[in-house]
Amino acid sequence: MTAVAEKKGFFASLSDYTIPGVREMLLLGFASGLPFPMVLTTLSARLRLAGIDRSTIGLFSLVGLAYSLKFAWSPIVDRYSLPVLGRFGQRRGWMLFSQLGILAGLVMLAFSDPGSNAERVAWLATFTAFCSATQDIAVDAYRIESVDVRLQGTSSAAYQVGYQVALLCSGAGALVTASHAGWMQAYFLIAALLLVGVVTTLRIAEPQRRAASAASLDRALVQATAERLRPMTLLIAFLATALLWLLLRGPLADKGDSTLALDASFGAFGAIELVLLAVISVGALRAARDKLVVSVVLPMRDIVLRYGWRLAIPMLLLIVTYRLNYMTMGVAANTFYLDMGYTLDQIAAISKFYGVILTLTGAVYAGWLVRRIGFMRAMLLGVLMLSAANLFYGHLATLAGQTAPGIAWLAAAISLDNVANGIAGTAFIAYMSSLTSKEYTATQYALFGTLWSLPAKSLASQWGRIVDAIGYQAFFAYTAAVALPAILLILWLMRQNHGGQEPRGTTEPAA
Repeated sequence: MTAVAEKKGFFASLSDYTIPGVREMLLLGFASGLPFPMVLTTLSARLRLAGIDRSTIGLFSLVGLAYSLKFAWSPIVDRYSLPVLGRFGQRRGWMLFSQLGILAGLVMLAFSDPGSNAERVAWLATFTAFCSATQDIAVDAYRIESVDVRLQGTSSAAYQVGYQVALLCSGAGALVTASHAGWMQAYFLIAALLLVGVVTTLRIAEPQRRAASAASLDRALVQATAERLRPMTLLIAFLATALLWLLLRGPLADKGDSTLALDASFGAFGAIELVLLAVISVGALRAARDKLVVSVVLPMRDIVLRYGWRLAIPMLLLIVTYRLNYMTMGVAANTFYLDMGYTLDQIAAISKFYGVILTLTGAVYAGWLVRRIGFMRAMLLGVLMLSAANLFYGHLATLAGQTAPGIAWLAAAISLDNVANGIAGTAFIAYMSSLTSKEYTATQYALFGTLWSLPAKSLASQWGRIVDAIGYQAFFAYTAAVALPAILLILWLMRQNHGGQEPRGTTEPAA
């Protein structure tokens, strides 16, 4: 990082958004954010208005597993070019492939009626979510490879800005369109907006990268790594997964609650573990085993090679814990606002519009802040602010009475929460991006995404039971305390002079 870059002020740093590789992320982030509500939150509203019961609507949330489990097919995106579309380049080819799939999914959803054929809508939503998650893999890889570490904060901020604007279009924008023109027109609108991503993908240049192909790797390394794989380890992991599933499933089944989400999540993990066990154990699958080593094992080994176990384990634990407090609070937000007595109009005005503007402000500020003070300090500031916001919500809960607290209280709480999330989210994306190797970009970044999203979403899914047991005031104190492990890990890594961008050594592609 140059001295000029370090001294650049906030307003002067806004010119960085015109740099090639950064400016495109505004549009690609927009394309990445558009499908998400259309297969989850906005779709839920459509289902409810079609007369679908709440239990069935809840099962549609399983569509979101595609975003959490995308690590499973990220090695394919990382290593293989597509036929025909691969002529545009590996990253651009996968982006075009996934964008065309999303377009097809949205158009078919537009012509589908959930009231008469909910199963068809479920399959189309799953297909669209799969294509959307694949687009995320390719766009994340492009973002990391198209700029150097110095601009990762700005590039992540640009992505966040585009993504948040897209959420507003697919959320409030689609609902308003549906209320005035119908659901078909709403889905057509979002499909048309996605053409922004298609045009951007056609215009950008393929980033320079040094992919770790099988041909470029030392065969002795692949063989030696493959021989060190132990089937017993995977067998133990499978048994542990099955045991944990049984322990979690029992209380839900006893209460009569649906276990489908839990069954699907653990079933996916168990299936992956069994497939890996077969690949490692069966001699006839040796070729598949070697491909597994190159695509999955070596990317993980690469992290340890560059940082060492002493840093790698705390880094991965930080990724697992960093978003726990935000995710746990985030899913409870709208219900909390309603329970406090605020109207839907007040929530929409303050949370969906004013709040989004503040999130964008926090994201842009974080892009400058990361360059100014580094990944770790920016992440520390973000998570501390989020914890403060949670405590502020707890204070707001104490004000509840016959009428809702003044709208100024809601605006203040959302202001702190959304600015904090803009800073924390952008700094976190930039940090994870800085940890990836250009040889395994998509695989490693998708791994990081799985590490933070699955635990966070699993913990967040229990918020209703926690509130019922201890009340909102204690719940928000709990969400603030959930951030403590991440805070301690950041402080420890800072003492080790770890900033994410300076690994212990370089990757060894052939040894």
